[in-house]
Formats: sequence, structure tokens, C-alpha cells
Amino acid sequence: MILQQGGSIFIRYSALSGVFALCWAALTGGRGWWFFLPLCLLLLLWCYWAKLSLPPVRFKAVPGFLLFFSRQLILGAWDVAWRALAPSPRLAPQWQPYAISLAQPASQRLLASMVSLLPGTCAVNIETGQPDVLLLHVLDGDANWRSGVAALEQQLTLLLCDEPVHGQVP
Repeated sequence: MILQQGGSIFIRYSALSGVFALCWAALTGGRGWWFFLPLCLLLLLWCYWAKLSLPPVRFKAVPGFLLFFSRQLILGAWDVAWRALAPSPRLAPQWQPYAISLAQPASQRLLASMVSLLPGTCAVNIETGQPDVLLLHVLDGDANWRSGVAALEQQLTLLLCDEPVHGQVP
């Protein structure tokens, strides 16, 4: 049993280091590996000691999620560019609560991390309660930011194995 668990941990952290390496290669153009290797070791130790792990995903949902998120990133970039270059900026900054329907804390943290990449939104805090609430700062409180956050949350529900899909038992 211990050997099986050790093998599982090795596979999990090997996959995690692979994800780190892919991100590093994409962000640096494949340079600076001498800096990455000790950094990766420190990240893996931190993940191990803090009991951080990647949530399991439904691989059939990965392509749809990547298409959705890529589209949202492009829309977000366009929205920020338009706001920055417009002759009269449309800004009505507000603090807004958003009731989270994701059940797992790791899923909620992932939502909070990713929602800041949506057009005009920035996650600030997760307040636990019934329901859990994500506190957001939005650039334009009059814009339809809520539908974008809800769409991202729905995509994460479809992607993550720990989250029940409506009509299915996890």
C-alpha cells in the first residue's frame, strides 16, 4: 500500500514539474533553465509541504475549456485596450459579491485565480459561508461581468472531476 501511494505521489509531482517546465518554456522562450531547475525544486517542495495539488480533470472537457478560456483572454485584452484608448473611458469601478456554486476549496481558488483574467474583473477574497462568496473588483459595475464569471464557473464545473456536473453524481 505504501509503495502504491509513493508511486502515485511520484507520478503526480512528475506531472506537476512537467506543467511547470512547459509554462517556463512558453514564458521564457526556452531560456534560463539553470534558474528554473532550483526554482522548480523549491516549488515542488512547497507544493508537497503545503499539501497543494492539481485537481483531477475530465480530459474530455479540456479542449472546450481551452477554447472558452482563450476566447475570454482575447476579449479581455480587447476590452482593456478599448478602455485605455477610448476618448471617454467607460469606468464605474465597484466592489461586487459573487455567490460561488463550486463546492471544493481548490476549485474556488482556481476560479478566483482565473476570474482576474476576464474582462474588467479582479478577485480579491473568498468569504466562506452559505454560500461562499467571491469578492470582486469590477471596472464597470454596469457591464455584464456576472455572465462572464458564471460562464467560467460553469466551464470549471465541467472540467474538474471533484465538482458535480448538474444532473450527474460525482
